Amino acid sequence: MHPDRVYHVEHRVQIDGVWHYHVTDLIFVDGQPVAVLNWGGKPGKEFPRVSVPLDPAHLSEHRVGQITHRYDRPIETPSQ
Repeated sequence: MHPDRVYHVEHRVQIDGVWHYHVTDLIFVDGQPVAVLNWGGKPGKEFPRVSVPLDPAHLSEHRVGQITHRYDRPIETPSQ
C-alpha cells in the first residue's frame, strides 16, 4: 500500500445500540493499517487528529466504488 494515499474502509459501528455500516478513511503507517476518524490541519497539510490502529488480520481489500477495504470488526471511537 502506498504510504501517502488515503483509502476507504467499510466497517460496523454501533450507534445508540443499533449496528450500522460506515466508511472511514484508512492510511498505512509503516505498513500497518490505521483508521482516521478525524483530520486536523490546513488543506494540503492535514494530519490524523483521532486515529485507531487496526488488526491487519481482520482487514481485506475490497474494490467497489470508493470503498477499497473492509474490516470485519467494529471500530470504536477512542475515549476523549
